[in-house]
Amino acid sequence: MTLSEIMDWMMKHIDCPQWFLNAMTKQVDKCIVLYNINGSAPRIAIGGLDNTSYTHKTISILVHWGKNPIEAEAKAQEVYDLMFGKQATINGKRVIMFDMRTSAPISVGTDSEGIYEFVIEVNILHER
Repeated sequence: MTLSEIMDWMMKHIDCPQWFLNAMTKQVDKCIVLYNINGSAPRIAIGGLDNTSYTHKTISILVHWGKNPIEAEAKAQEVYDLMFGKQATINGKRVIMFDMRTSAPISVGTDSEGIYEFVIEVNILHER
């Protein structure tokens, strides 16, 4: 599962004017940025890769959302709620679990332009 496949899935469910992968390539007031981050080491089942039914991908989602803290937190919570406790199919692969790393989106304050930002980290366990 690639970061762009996850972004494509999210774009079908979250209204956002601008999406980015791995970097915000231009300054905008409202956007969502997906990043790859380190997760745990992959596990292979006894019997080898052919017997391994799932793997995982760990990502960080930055919600960069305007100068209103209430709207920014609401958008971050919308993104969080898309995954928390839910099931999905992303690019034909069944998501076994969205393993949220925190109990809510984490505020990281504002950027140099005063835009509010929240971070969501999730480990996506999915079929191989």
